[in-house]
Amino acid sequence: MGSAGPHEVGGATAVQVAEWVDGRRRIVKHVGSAHDEAGLGLLLEQARRLARGDLQDELDLAHAAVVPRGRLLAKPGDRGLFDAPAPRRQREPAPAPQVPSTCSDLSCRLVTGVYEDLGFAGLDDGAFRDLVVARVVEATSLLDVDRALAELGQPGASLSGRKRALKRCLAGDCRGQLAGWCFAHAGSAGDLSLVLHDVTTLRTQAAKEDEFRKVGFSKDRSVDPQVVVGLLVDRGGFPLEVACFEGKHPETDTIVPMVNQFGTASRTS
Repeated sequence: MGSAGPHEVGGATAVQVAEWVDGRRRIVKHVGSAHDEAGLGLLLEQARRLARGDLQDELDLAHAAVVPRGRLLAKPGDRGLFDAPAPRRQREPAPAPQVPSTCSDLSCRLVTGVYEDLGFAGLDDGAFRDLVVARVVEATSLLDVDRALAELGQPGASLSGRKRALKRCLAGDCRGQLAGWCFAHAGSAGDLSLVLHDVTTLRTQAAKEDEFRKVGFSKDRSVDPQVVVGLLVDRGGFPLEVACFEGKHPETDTIVPMVNQFGTASRTS
């Protein structure tokens, strides 16, 4: 007969499953040692389940004789009273789960939603929209947009299609349209009582100067050709207008063209 109970060992309470054989106590399973009441309760419950056989098919607590099981047999030539049980099929292990691909679909939907809420969908240019979404999520290059869009779960246009989208934006005054929509949004949800202007320089990787990329005053003390970028925002920091100037253009001479350009875009919005 099996029994489960605690036993003091070296300051801790040991829980064991034991049986009595010929008047002697034999330890069948040492469950563990507990140092507090909570641990003791868990070990006792595990020991009781071991004694009942809940944790395994059979716990050999006694040497019980195996009783053979008989079968009902029919007469020779007759069908048996019960059909022969079907052979047990060996359960095949389930294949390991596989993840064919992952994507940041939520990020893509969030940025696309903001894009549409601002009215930028009025451009009706999916390739340009994909470029904006990829650039906002990850500041990557034009050549790396394919990878960025794939990670967002968004199939994008080809490289030639993206280049054509940029040419369409330049030819169709895309910047002016975007500035007009930004002005409309800031007028309804922002604060245009104060506008702020800031200028920075962007270093390029051009080996030589051209009509736009020039060597000028660089904030990071670079001697590479650069461009000057100006940004106009409302009181809350919402962008209203962005403009680019040649690399040697003085920063102090950028604010007036920026304000005039924004005024033109706001009047046409």
